[in-house]
Amino acid sequence: MRSQDIMEAVANISEDWIEEAAEQPLQLPEQREISADESKVRPIRRHRFRSILGVAASLALISAVLPNLNRTTAYALQSLPIAGAYFRLVTVRDYTLAEGGHTATVQVGEIQPESQSGTQAVRAEKSAEEVNAEIQRITEEQVAAFREEMGREGYSNLEISTQVVTDSDAWYSVCLTQVRQNADSAEANRYFTIRKSDGKLMQLSDLFAPGSDYVKTLSEEVKRQMQAEMTGDSGKVFFLSSDIPEDDFKEIKKDQNFYVNSEGRLVICFDEGEVAPMSEGSLQFVMPENLSGLAM
Repeated sequence: MRSQDIMEAVANISEDWIEEAAEQPLQLPEQREISADESKVRPIRRHRFRSILGVAASLALISAVLPNLNRTTAYALQSLPIAGAYFRLVTVRDYTLAEGGHTATVQVGEIQPESQSGTQAVRAEKSAEEVNAEIQRITEEQVAAFREEMGREGYSNLEISTQVVTDSDAWYSVCLTQVRQNADSAEANRYFTIRKSDGKLMQLSDLFAPGSDYVKTLSEEVKRQMQAEMTGDSGKVFFLSSDIPEDDFKEIKKDQNFYVNSEGRLVICFDEGEVAPMSEGSLQFVMPENLSGLAM
């Protein structure tokens, strides 16, 4: 293990995990120059790691001890999770509605924060509640509209589901997908992103420095990528400089759909037909890391 890896791992160990690990004394290998009793390492005490500052003061000692631990103990320490909010997505309702040529398959997802304590836990719980409420609201609206169609002649289909798209050390993102089919098919997605370091449910503006004109910056980058794709592929079509200027893409919305991917990159998302013909499907544009004003 590299020294840098050790320092990063130790800096992210919470007091609860250290206290739990302290119940099992760590043993140093016997050395010929010292006795077996002297070679024993006493259990780690909580007061040594009261805060991150306390950890910093002990880095030199830990760096010296880790290479000499037996393989099982060293692996256990490396496997400790980093500090931060943890979430899981569970399906709380899963049902089907069917009548005549109309069918709806609905999976209602819910984010549940893992057990924590302190300010971070309160914010994580609040963020989860906000996401769950929005998922429930959108689902109920879609199902209500579908029920109205069930009494009519014809065919229609509705599918609603929620998936985890990112679960990294820093970010947790989920996507609520709604697919409607009747004469044609249309897919709509709603993304939610939570920052694990403090449990905050992110808005697009939160990813940029205060005062940044993020709408203009992101819009210009999206247009640049669109133009590059059309230049490289004559069959690619976006709503740019078309014969119907009023339908052309001009700029993103302030609350444009987005998520953060597993590489920590901002991804701007558009539903079918929003910036290109329906045949192009749902579209995503990965933003460069050096984008002006970006402060992730």
